[in-house]
Amino acid sequence: MSIDAHDTARTGPAPVSAPVSAVPERDPATATGTTKGTGTGTGTGTTVRRGLVLFLVATAQLVCVLDATIANVMLPQLRADIGLSTSGLQWVMNIYVVLFGGLMLLGGRLTDVFARRSVLAVGLVLFTAGSLLAAVADGGGTLLSGRALQGVGAAALSPAALSILVTTYPEPEQRAKALGVWGTVMGVGASLGTLLGGAITDVDWRLAFLINVPIGAALLVACFVWIPRSAPTGPRPPADVPGAVTGTVGLLALVFGVVRAGTDGWGDTVALSSLGAAVVLLAVFVGVERTAKAPLLPLSLLRRRSVASGTLAQLVSAGLMLPSFFMLPQYMQLVLGYSPLEVGLAYLPTSLAMLGVSGAVPVLIAKYGPRVPYVLGNVLLAGVLVLMVNAPTDAGYWSLLLPVTALLGVGLVLCLMTAPVVGTRDATEQDAGTTSAVLNASTEIGGALALAVTATVVGSRLAELTAEGVDPATALTESVQRGFLVLFVWIAVNVAVGLFGFGGRPPATADEQKS
Repeated sequence: MSIDAHDTARTGPAPVSAPVSAVPERDPATATGTTKGTGTGTGTGTTVRRGLVLFLVATAQLVCVLDATIANVMLPQLRADIGLSTSGLQWVMNIYVVLFGGLMLLGGRLTDVFARRSVLAVGLVLFTAGSLLAAVADGGGTLLSGRALQGVGAAALSPAALSILVTTYPEPEQRAKALGVWGTVMGVGASLGTLLGGAITDVDWRLAFLINVPIGAALLVACFVWIPRSAPTGPRPPADVPGAVTGTVGLLALVFGVVRAGTDGWGDTVALSSLGAAVVLLAVFVGVERTAKAPLLPLSLLRRRSVASGTLAQLVSAGLMLPSFFMLPQYMQLVLGYSPLEVGLAYLPTSLAMLGVSGAVPVLIAKYGPRVPYVLGNVLLAGVLVLMVNAPTDAGYWSLLLPVTALLGVGLVLCLMTAPVVGTRDATEQDAGTTSAVLNASTEIGGALALAVTATVVGSRLAELTAEGVDPATALTESVQRGFLVLFVWIAVNVAVGLFGFGGRPPATADEQKS
């Protein structure tokens, strides 16, 4: 693999602890450390160039998130077309999440050590190749191999994309707006995955994967056209091989154990063994990182309040999002009798609410600080849980699903746009990729953990009610109600994170003090 030198181009040396906003990057078009045109601050290139970079990385992230949920509504067709078993169907979704979350930290460190553009390009190639392999699959093995390759590619391109965004927008106000787009893309991508999955499945499920091929090719070309190549700034840090092995395998074991517990129960021997191995490996990883000269994960990152709070917020918010996108389609299809396309269309209010509110979130953050929008988002998500805990077996769209999907969209966008703003607030030029990977990994791990817990609760309750002779629709409804009830624990944790981990109203500017 051909790689560029360190992606840390700047006009002069800066201390490791310097914030990104203090590290101007050189624009090849102007050969200066400042932007030109109407751009302000120290970001890379002109305002137009920065907008193109934002479009590129946001689209790349959108594709990653789409493919985490797009398979939810195509599982019956996969069973019919290529004969996947029930376990195989679950791993169509799970293998992507396991590799995406497990390899994220390694992808983030590669982003910091090598050129961000190069890591992004490699991720796009792997993701696109995996999509093509999944699209032409004629058996379960080929399909799962394609999904695995997609997960590996996503683990490289997602932290690289967020790192590029963070260093392209060093000014706090502009970065908040750019990260707002990023957070909106995550939520909209999850809901659009269900919508597109339903629409495409009615035609041919293979198109859901095949559509990634031209998109991936276009993004790859744009990557080299819009993102400037950076120059080396010093010798490459030594490789942290022990940290890479223990950290990566430990994360893989953790995510696999959580996912396995969700499918086979928390008493499953394989799940418990995997989780035990994860605890040991991650403990060894921490010990290695304490003494490594160039650690895969500098432990000082986790001592930053912004990173710790943002990471926990991402983890818990994903733990509210993914189970909701897992349980709601089952309720719609198996209880209310919706078709895959109707399920997708029912999620339109989620996407529209996110798009409609996203522009106001940076304004709220700038005026009141991140605490207010984040806590407000969780209050709205609590409203979703209240509605679903009382969901009937004959619910109407206007009386239940419309308010649920609309509140879900607004609540998620308030959380998903605010958390990365907090988490990357103190990111430096040298650790932007690792910081981004920590945030993204927490999203995947948090979603997998919450999904495993809620799936276990729903499954065990469904088995109890079925054994008692309760009719299927009533049994599934009560089981889904129990699953949403459990998520109140996540709401409580999230509110605490917002109240005690996020800052309040930002200090007044000089102009505001004068007025």
